[in-house]
Amino acid sequence: MNLKKIISFLFLSFVIIFTLTSCKKDLPENYPNWQEETYEQKVEVPKNIQLANPGYLTIATSPDYTPYEYKDNNVSGMLKYIGSDMYLANYLAQTMGLELKIVESNFDGLTIQLDQDKADIVLAGMTYKKERAENYTFSDIYYNSSEGGGQIILVLKSNYDKYNSFEALNNSDVKIGCQNASVQQELVEDQLPNATPTTIGQIADGINLLKHGNIDAIALSNSNAETLVASNSDLIVLDGFKFDSTLYEGTRGLLKKASPLTEYINEALSYLKDGSYQKWVDLAKAYVPELSIGDTGNTNFFVRFWNVLSTYILEFLSGTGITLALSALTVIFGTIIALFLHLIRSSRFLLLRSIGNIYVQFVRGIPLLLLLWLLYMIAPSSWPSYVSVGVALFLNSGAYVAEIIRGGILAVDKGQYEAARTLGLSKMQTFKKIILPQATKKILPALGNEFVALIKETSLASVFFIGDLMTVKNNITALTYLSIEPFIIVGIIYFVLTYGITRLIRHFELKMEA
Repeated sequence: MNLKKIISFLFLSFVIIFTLTSCKKDLPENYPNWQEETYEQKVEVPKNIQLANPGYLTIATSPDYTPYEYKDNNVSGMLKYIGSDMYLANYLAQTMGLELKIVESNFDGLTIQLDQDKADIVLAGMTYKKERAENYTFSDIYYNSSEGGGQIILVLKSNYDKYNSFEALNNSDVKIGCQNASVQQELVEDQLPNATPTTIGQIADGINLLKHGNIDAIALSNSNAETLVASNSDLIVLDGFKFDSTLYEGTRGLLKKASPLTEYINEALSYLKDGSYQKWVDLAKAYVPELSIGDTGNTNFFVRFWNVLSTYILEFLSGTGITLALSALTVIFGTIIALFLHLIRSSRFLLLRSIGNIYVQFVRGIPLLLLLWLLYMIAPSSWPSYVSVGVALFLNSGAYVAEIIRGGILAVDKGQYEAARTLGLSKMQTFKKIILPQATKKILPALGNEFVALIKETSLASVFFIGDLMTVKNNITALTYLSIEPFIIVGIIYFVLTYGITRLIRHFELKMEA
C-alpha cells in the first residue's frame, strides 16, 4: 500500500467516524427529559456568593449509578445525563435562578471538584458519614433510601440458599463488594464485622467480580439492585438479611465546609413536593432498559460481545476519534515543547540549561497519572477537563520527546557541524539546514513509538471523563454491567490503531532510507 492510499484510508476513516458520531438520534417518547420540568418557586441567591462558574449552579456527579445518575451518549449536550439527581439538579438551578452545569468525575474524585472550586455541590447518592461531615457540609435530606427499599445484599441465584442469613454472611470467608468511601462499605464494616469487605470501583465491575467468583456478594441500594436484576436474571436480592441503615438514612447534597450556598440549597429543598424525587427515580428507572442489551444472565459470551458491539458502535467510534485526536495533538505540541527544551538545554546560560534539565528529569520521574491529577487540580476552575488533561499530556510528552531529539542530534557526526561552520553557516542555520534533517531520519522510529505509546496512555485520561475509548468503556459498563466484553472490544480497537500507526511509520522510514 503506497503513501497516498494510506493517507486516503486514514482520511476516509476520520470522515466516517465523525460523520457517524455526529448523527444523534431523536429522543424516544419515554425519554426522561428533565429539561421539560419547570418550577415557579424562587430562591433569591445574593450576587456576592461565589459560584464555581458565575451565573451557573455547577453540579458534580458520577454518572455510573442507575437510576440516580447515568448517561445516554447518543444524546447531545447536558441532556445526555439522566437520572433522578439530574431532575433534582434542574429543580435546584431553576428555583435558585441559575443556569445548570454538570461536571463528571469518578466517585472517589467528587470531593476534589469541591476542593478545587470546580463544582458548587455534589449530587451522587451521598449519605451522611462522620468523616465527610468533618470536612464538608451536607445539605438537608432530599430522599430517604427506605422509600426505594433501603440497603441490601445482592448475590448470584445459585448462591441464594448459601448466603441468605446473617450467620452465613458474617463470616471471614465471605467477600462482600462495596464502593470505596460509600455508605455500603461502612454498613458492611459495622453490621457484618466478621465478613471481608472488598473495595470495588464501579458497581458494574463488582457485578463481573461476583459472576466470576472473585467476591461472594455486593452491598448496594435496593433501587440500584432492581435495575441490575432486571437485566441479569442470574442475580437475586437476599431477603434473609437487610442492613439497618437508620443512622445513614437520607440522601443529601455535599458542599464545601461552611459553604454560604448551603442555606439557599436547603431553602430550595424545603419547597420540594413530597413524592417528587421518588417520581423522578421511577422515570429514570423506566428508561434503563432502553440503553441495555437485554438479559445478560442467560446468554453466552459471543452473544453478549455482539450485542455490546452492535448496540454501542457509535460510542466506540466516537471514543476512537477522540483518542486519535488527543494523541495526535499531544505529539504535535509535545514536539514543539521538546524543540524549545532542546534550545534552552543547549544554551550557553547555566540557568536556562538547569531549568530545562530539571523539567525533563522531574516530568520523567513521576507517573503520568500523578501529573494528570496535579494539572487538573491546579488548573483554573473555568478550564474544561479535556484542556487540563491535554496540557498534562503535552508537558509529559515534551519531556520524553526532548530526550528523543537529543539522542538523534548526538547521533549526527560532529564533522557535520564543523563542515557547516567552515562554509560560513551560523549556528542556527547549521541546526535548521544540516543537523535537524539528519536527526529527523534517526528519531522518526522513536517518535513513532512515542505516538503509539501515547495512544495507550490516553486511557489514563478516562479518570476525567473526557470521552476517550476508556471513558466509553466505563459508560457502557455502567449501563450493561458488563466489563469483559467492552474491555475486549476496546482492546481490539487499540491494537488496530497502534498496528496501523506502526505500519504507517515504517512506510516513512523505508521512504527515508531509499
